[in-house]
Amino acid sequence: MQWSPDIYPYLQEENYTEVSQYYEELIEAEPEIVTNYWLLGLAYLLEGKEDSARFTWLSMLMEVDRIKDLSEILEEEATRQKELGHLSTCLLIREYLQEINPHLANNKLEIILLSRQLETFNFTLIIENGVIVTLQETETGLVDFNLLLEVLINALEYPSLDSVELLRVSLPHLLDYAHTNQEAQSFFLQRIEPLIIKIAYEMDEFPYAVELIKLCLQLQPENIYLLKNLFTFCLLLQDYVEAEKTIEKISQLASGEARQLYGQYLRLTLAMHQGKWLNIEPLVKEYKTLLNSLNQSKSQTLASIVKQYSHNFIHILSYIEDNPRENRQLQNKLSQLFQNELKIYQIPTVRPKNKLKIGYLAGTLRRHSVGWLSRWLFHYHDPERFEINLYLIKQKEDDITREWFVKNAHSVRRCEPNHLVITQQIKDDKIDILIDLDSLTSSVTCWVLSLKPAPIQVTWLGLDATGIPNVDYFIVDPYVLPDTAQEYYQEKLWRLPQTYLAVDGFEIGVPTLTREELNIPSDAVIYLTSQIGMKRHPETIRMQLKILKAVPNSYLLIKGLADFESVREIFFKLAEAEGIKTERLRFLPISPTEEIHRSNLTIADIVLDTYPYNGATTTLEVLWMAIPLVTLVGTQFAARNSYTFMLNAGITEGIAFSRDEYIEWGIKLGLNEYLREKIHWKLLKNRQTAPLWNAKKFTQEMENAYSQMWNNLLLTTPKNELQNDR
Repeated sequence: MQWSPDIYPYLQEENYTEVSQYYEELIEAEPEIVTNYWLLGLAYLLEGKEDSARFTWLSMLMEVDRIKDLSEILEEEATRQKELGHLSTCLLIREYLQEINPHLANNKLEIILLSRQLETFNFTLIIENGVIVTLQETETGLVDFNLLLEVLINALEYPSLDSVELLRVSLPHLLDYAHTNQEAQSFFLQRIEPLIIKIAYEMDEFPYAVELIKLCLQLQPENIYLLKNLFTFCLLLQDYVEAEKTIEKISQLASGEARQLYGQYLRLTLAMHQGKWLNIEPLVKEYKTLLNSLNQSKSQTLASIVKQYSHNFIHILSYIEDNPRENRQLQNKLSQLFQNELKIYQIPTVRPKNKLKIGYLAGTLRRHSVGWLSRWLFHYHDPERFEINLYLIKQKEDDITREWFVKNAHSVRRCEPNHLVITQQIKDDKIDILIDLDSLTSSVTCWVLSLKPAPIQVTWLGLDATGIPNVDYFIVDPYVLPDTAQEYYQEKLWRLPQTYLAVDGFEIGVPTLTREELNIPSDAVIYLTSQIGMKRHPETIRMQLKILKAVPNSYLLIKGLADFESVREIFFKLAEAEGIKTERLRFLPISPTEEIHRSNLTIADIVLDTYPYNGATTTLEVLWMAIPLVTLVGTQFAARNSYTFMLNAGITEGIAFSRDEYIEWGIKLGLNEYLREKIHWKLLKNRQTAPLWNAKKFTQEMENAYSQMWNNLLLTTPKNELQNDR
C-alpha cells in the first residue's frame, strides 16, 4: 500500500478524517502527483464520504489514464480491510473497484464471496455483476483457482441454466490450473462431487446434477465415480439412451474381472429397468459366469469401484430367479470382502441402562416406500424407554419427513454421504442399537455398517439383508422367510411374533381413472399389474396372460416405471404367442401422487402380483384398498412379502405355491364375482383386527426386540468389559 508512513497511526485508529486532511494538504502542496488523488479518494470512502471519493477519482480519470494504479491501490486496501475483519468496508471498496475497472474477474469473485459471508448473497448477483461474461473474456492463468472454486461451491447450490453456464465458462480456467497442479484438480472434484450428490438427492434436481457431472467429466473424463453417478441419475430420470452411453464409457475403462463384472451389472440393471426382458438371457448368463469366476478367485480384495456396488451385485438376481440358498452365500462372501476393504472401528463398550439410544440410518424417510411404511414405528415409539436418533443421508425432506420423523426424534443428524464422518457421529452419540433402513439400496449405509459404530446393528425393511458380517440381526417374521433360511443368512434372523411390518393405513386421494376413459365395458373384469420394469419377468407375464385368456370379457392394466415401448413390446409379443388380442391390454401412466395412485387401484377387480420379486408397498396398498390379490410364494425374501402381508391381513384366498395354482386363483377370482366381494368385505372388516393394520402393537413388539437384543448382549459380555458410563 502506498499510504504515507506519516498517517499509519491514524489508520490504526481508523481516524480517516485525519487521513483525508493529510492528503488534501499534500495535494495542495504537490498537485502533480496523481497517486495522492487516488489515496485521498480512498480516505474519503473510508470516512463515509462516497460522493467526494467518486468525484476525486473521476476528475483525475478524465485527465489521465491511470486506472491500473487506482485498481492496485483499491485491491490492496480491500485486502487490508478483510484482514482486519471489516467485511462490509472490504465489499464497499471492491464494488467501487468493479465500477472503475469492470474487467477484473478476481474482484467480481471476491464480491460474490463477501456477499455470502455477509449473508446478502442472492444468485442474481452473479448475473448482475457479469462474472460469467468476465470469465469468458479473461485469459486463463489470471483467475485465482481457490477464489473460483469457492464461488462455484456457493453458486452451484442454486439450480439454473446460469449456474451450469458459470461452471462451463470456469472450466478453461480450472483445466489450465489443473495442468500444472494435479492436486488442484482432485481437490476441485472432492469439493464438487458431494455438492452434486446433495443437489440430486436432497434438492431433487437430478437433471441439473446430470449437467454438472457432464461438465466435470471434461476435467476428468475417466473418473469412474462421476460416471457411476451419471448412470444412476440417468436411470432415475429414465434417460435410458444417456445411461447406455455412460455404460459404454465405463466399459472402455474396465480392466480385470471386478471391473468387467461391474460393467455387466450396469448393462443388466439398465435392461431390467427398461423392461427389456426378451433379450436378457445372454446378459444374465455372462453375468453369472463373471460372478462365479469372482467367487472362485483367490483374490481377497475388491477393485475400488466394486466397493461401490458389491452389496448389490447378488441382489439383482432376486428379480431373475428364486435361488436364495446359492445367492445368499455369494452375497455373504462379497459382503465379507467388502467389509475387509474397510478399517473396522473399535467396537463400542456396553453398560446396563434403563433407556436405550436407538439410531436409524436412512436416506429414504420421506415420500418413499421406506418413509411411508416405517413412519408408524416412530409415531408409536416409547420415549420413556427409547431415545430416537435419526441419521438422514443425502435426503430431501418433505412433509412426511417433518411430520412423522423429525417431529418424533430426539435428535436429527443431516449427513453428507461420507461414511467416515457418519460413523464417527454415531460413535460420538453413543448409539446402542443402529437400525439400517436402506440396506442394499445404499453403498454409504453399507460402509457405515461395516465400520461397526454401534454395539448392536440391525437391518430392517430394506430390500433384503446385506450379508455384512458386522450386522447382527435381520428383522423378519414367521412367514417372510422359511424355517430353513438361517442356514444361508449371515445375520441372525430375529423373527417377530406375527409380522415384520405393520401400518395403520394409507392416505387416499381422488381417483383419476375411469372405465369410460379406458374404453372398458362396465361389466368387464379388470386385472391390474402395477410394478417397475425390474419385476417384469417374462414367466410372470405369461401366467398373467393365461389368466386373461381364460376369463372372457377381461382386461389387463399394466402400470409402472419403465421404458414404455420396451414394456409394451414384451406384453404384445407374449400376448400374440398366447393368442390374446392386444386390445385387451391397457398401459397406464404413472400417477402424479401416491395418494392418487392408491385411489386409482380401485379400478381393478383383481391385482396380479409379480414373481420372483413380489410387491411390497404395492401389496400393502392393494390390501388396504380391499382388492383381491394373487401372489406366487417362493423361497427368497423378495418372493414372500405378499405372502406374509396377506396372512397378516387375515386372508389366504389368492395365495399360490405353484405356477399352476397362481393361474387357477387368477381365473377363479375373475370368474367368481361373489368370491371377490367376499374377500373385499373380509379385508375391510379385518382392518380393525388384523396384525398388519395394528402398528401400535407392532411397535411394541419391535421395541421389545430391541430390549431383548440388548439384554442378550449384556449376558454375553464379560463383566470386566461392562462399563457404568460410556
